[in-house]
Amino acid sequence: MKHRLYLPAAYQEGQQLTLPDEAAHYLLRVLRLSTGEPIELFDGTGQAALATVVSAAKKGAQVRIDALLPPLENESPLQTILVQGISRGERMDYTVQKATELGVCAIQPVFTQYCEVRLKGDKLEKKRRHWQQVAISACEQCGRRIVPPVYAPIPLKTWLAQPRTGFVLDPEAVQSLSQMPEPPQPLHILVGPEGGLSREETAAATRAGLIAVHLGPRILRTETAGCALLAAAQVRWGDW
Repeated sequence: MKHRLYLPAAYQEGQQLTLPDEAAHYLLRVLRLSTGEPIELFDGTGQAALATVVSAAKKGAQVRIDALLPPLENESPLQTILVQGISRGERMDYTVQKATELGVCAIQPVFTQYCEVRLKGDKLEKKRRHWQQVAISACEQCGRRIVPPVYAPIPLKTWLAQPRTGFVLDPEAVQSLSQMPEPPQPLHILVGPEGGLSREETAAATRAGLIAVHLGPRILRTETAGCALLAAAQVRWGDW
């Protein structure tokens, strides 16, 4: 498999593109590519191209587009949106990374009652950009050409202000995923942070239209729970 690099642009054969500093660092320092080596580019919306490294300078690294690639049908037919209670540090990074690999269409971080992360303003936007980069890196690794957006974090109460379809994970729920009929799409999956969702939040989620489900007799960590449900949904209704 060729090395892959996310590079938003309107690709044309023969075109030479100068890489942004961050992309150039990844190309030269992480992938350790040099002049003349092939690489696959993708723009995050489905477009992709084969390219060659024509300049490997620290500043001003360039690639030349050799051929546009035909469409690739590797997006899941199951439209899933992970609504994740914000967890701390590497836990949230892991969730974003693995959800992207599992085919999620979008990720909506939410502030919940038991969230320990309380960033605001510029720091919050910096964190959102970090999570978006995690999703981009996951796409580079797993072969996806469409990058799922990581939306700006909002309070769970705000997100539940309109009707929703999908599931809310609740270890006390009486129904399991195996008992569910084929769900409507998009399928929203609501997962709490480290401390889970409060009873009031779970009740509000069900009033908004989500169905409470459990994932068996064991309590899963927040970074495991959403990914486990995404994987199970892909087996039942997706492309696994």
